[in-house]
Amino acid sequence: MSYFQDPRALAKIDVAALAANFISLHTYAARAVTGAKPPRTIAVVKANAYGHGTAQAVPAFSRAGCDFFAVATLEEAIEVRLLAPDADILILGYTPPRRAADLARYDLTQTVFSSEYALELSKNATVFGVFVKTHLKIDSGMCRLGFSPQCVDQIAAAAAQQNLAPWGIYTHFPSADTDLPATRAALSRFLHCRQALSARGFSLFAHAAASAALLCLPEAVLDGARVGLALYGIAPVPCTLGLTPALTLTAPIVQIHEVPTGTPVGYGGTFVTARPSRLGTVSIGYGDGIARRFREAVGRVCVRCKSGVFFAPVAGNICMDQMMLDLTGIPAEAGDQTEPLGDIPTTAAALDTIPYEILTSIKQRVPRIKKCPPQDSGR
Repeated sequence: MSYFQDPRALAKIDVAALAANFISLHTYAARAVTGAKPPRTIAVVKANAYGHGTAQAVPAFSRAGCDFFAVATLEEAIEVRLLAPDADILILGYTPPRRAADLARYDLTQTVFSSEYALELSKNATVFGVFVKTHLKIDSGMCRLGFSPQCVDQIAAAAAQQNLAPWGIYTHFPSADTDLPATRAALSRFLHCRQALSARGFSLFAHAAASAALLCLPEAVLDGARVGLALYGIAPVPCTLGLTPALTLTAPIVQIHEVPTGTPVGYGGTFVTARPSRLGTVSIGYGDGIARRFREAVGRVCVRCKSGVFFAPVAGNICMDQMMLDLTGIPAEAGDQTEPLGDIPTTAAALDTIPYEILTSIKQRVPRIKKCPPQDSGR
């Protein structure tokens, strides 16, 4: 038997699931709006498409009908522009005003969140002789980025700055998944702000609902909905849409050790075998995105071998590039695949964190590849 040739770690991305999730959420958003014009679904693909790989996610969403993307940084926006030449692309975060020419060159829309920022962006756009498209960000209680919804004159003045072209207004709710009354109140303040700006001559595309608000508070959809985590198959709140998780992280067992009772394992020897044991080294570690506290919090890893699916305890501390499993009693061999993260929400809960952090912690050195459907063996 020849030595196995599998990569050391892979994030397999089900692009068909991504497309299906987009269609389900887009259809759901459309049902929430009673007007003649259907809302636009904005696919949030920041942080390497929530760890799924921008190069895999953006084409999948585009094929499903997406023509509007949101990112966090200018660099992310440029990467998306190369993949989606005709789409609208909104930068949700800060871009240095001196990059105004790049914003215009790549036809990007920049979030404007304060009077000072608007003025500086306007100055730079004027110097470069370009117009920068903008969306105005209203703070609904995050205390993160945005104008106070009560400061309508200030917002209008920012929108009117020279060489800025405002076409949208949006907000983000801090607790749409846990506090609907507070979210409804925030939505009301946002809508009053939008109406006041309209009265001053600014008719703007409005979006307020992210994944949780879309599913919990459909009236927040407005002209569009920004969908992030749900696109990747993990709903932030219970829902019946049948979303499919799109990422599977795998890594092979690369060596098996047969060791006697009393053998210390890993850094510090914190795990000691209590019996003659089979230990398997898996080629993935905290340098790839497996939290060092994984051993204590989760403790077991899915192992797929010819005899079936097993769950093996982690043995010893997680290393930067490897982790060890106690395979005693499990008929696994070198080359068999493991799925270290398992079910993402379950793993996140065990680690006392959220699925967003688990997904975006998967490092760039782990290749993202399209997950291939099972081959039909029939003839």
